[in-house]
Amino acid sequence: MANGREVNEGRFSLIVQGDGLPVEEIEKGLGLKATRLIRKDEVLNRLPLFVAPQDEWVYAVPLTEPQGADAELNALLNRLQERKNLLESWNGRYQVTLRLYVQSDHAQIAYCLMPETLEKLVAIGLPLNVSSLSWGEVGL
Repeated sequence: MANGREVNEGRFSLIVQGDGLPVEEIEKGLGLKATRLIRKDEVLNRLPLFVAPQDEWVYAVPLTEPQGADAELNALLNRLQERKNLLESWNGRYQVTLRLYVQSDHAQIAYCLMPETLEKLVAIGLPLNVSSLSWGEVGL
């Protein structure tokens, strides 16, 4: 802990974007309830002003194992593999992506994806965006 908060944090998300997203249809089809819903024109940042260009349905799980053996991540990937046909049917109607996000108060940051996880990602066939944020403090 640093300053009363976690030094390292990570999330893995499934993101569905589009105009007029049918939230109930998405949640029923995936068997998942959104952890965050963003509506078109919702203010996401005030300085500088940034508003959501479209609706966004997000389901995120925390990353707790730096060596990539997260039970929640693997459960999500298994569920997505089982619903690959549904995800493919959304192609063209919605933009569906995965996001790996890691943050650290230290200057160096990493998260390991295991070969089994990579195989699941390939089988699902969705784009994966990787985001990292480091505040650059030293003193590891």
